[in-house]
Amino acid sequence: MKILLVTQNFYPEIGSGANRLKNLYMQLSKTHDVTVLTTEPSYPNHNLYKDKKYWNEPEIDKSSDIQRLKMRMDKQGQSLKMRVLYYIELAYKVWLYVNKHQKEYDVVYVTSPNIFLPWATLFQKKVKGVQKVLEVRDLWPDSVKAIEKIDINMMFPVLKILEKMIYLLADKIVINNEEFRKHILNHTESKEILYLPNSFLEEELQFKDIESDFKVIYTGNIGFAQSYEQLKDIINKLEQEKVTFNIVGYGYNAHRLQAYIESKNMKYVTFYEERNREECLEMIRDHNVALSLLKENDVFLKVLPGKVIDAVGSGVPVVSNLGGYSKILINGNNVGFSKERSTPEEIYNMINIIRNDKDLELRLRTNARKLARRQFVWENNIQSLTDFLK
Repeated sequence: MKILLVTQNFYPEIGSGANRLKNLYMQLSKTHDVTVLTTEPSYPNHNLYKDKKYWNEPEIDKSSDIQRLKMRMDKQGQSLKMRVLYYIELAYKVWLYVNKHQKEYDVVYVTSPNIFLPWATLFQKKVKGVQKVLEVRDLWPDSVKAIEKIDINMMFPVLKILEKMIYLLADKIVINNEEFRKHILNHTESKEILYLPNSFLEEELQFKDIESDFKVIYTGNIGFAQSYEQLKDIINKLEQEKVTFNIVGYGYNAHRLQAYIESKNMKYVTFYEERNREECLEMIRDHNVALSLLKENDVFLKVLPGKVIDAVGSGVPVVSNLGGYSKILINGNNVGFSKERSTPEEIYNMINIIRNDKDLELRLRTNARKLARRQFVWENNIQSLTDFLK
């Protein structure tokens, strides 16, 4: 098959979205002709990618399959107006490319959560023989409304209509969270849907036996979907109880949290700047518990964060405030503890249960390794996607 992957986030960017699309490209390219339509790396900022350590995939670096759109507007602009203009420019350029080239492909595969790209890709005249596949990694516009940073109340009914339209226009839909299936089927009853979780490469599945002092880690975005205040409360509790807590963070509130930690002169809590995936996984493996916390909103508490799978794939127990499918995954497979809308005190208590029971920790770690190999290996899961696209 000839496949076009349309995505805003892609290698060498950090974050689960870019890593997911990188792996989709690499795995599909083994047996198919795949082109990626994306942008220059800019998340969380352009300057990060001046560091050569992020460019660690020579096979992709030398590939002519990666089409990077040149943008005039700055995605990281401070004003909302400039960001909207960036997305409009991006959507327009994607629309032009897809309109011109879609007939050359068997499959055009576009991924959210940037909803402008599905609009640009799917709001086109259908071409016979070209299958349009939508990947849903976020429920939009619900997630934007839940952030409460942008007031979209007046436009919300219109945006919900546009959301329904992309589900209807897609020939097939891929989800990275089983929780999304019911939501989508409420809009379009007969659509084919494939659950394809974020996963690990076989070579990334490495585990360590921890002999050192007990340590907790939080990695990833500290932005609008994460509860800054709750994370701050947990930091204070762990510092008070003299529990080592390492944070590898980026995003809107990351430097704010870093400044708070430094202002309190904390001894047990340490903030680290961004790391590439390999460095981040190596750090996770060296900890006893990994935290995954999201803002207490029904939209966010039902997602399956990449950091949960990163912990499981590293053989590290997870403690979380998530509900829905994530809670079932964590508690049902006995790889940690998840209690929906848990308080900072409850989060600490879950950590402390693991801290005080080495036999329990060993069972959780063993179960995490088994679950990772059973459900979260790209080399195994990619076959289900290939079959789905045929």
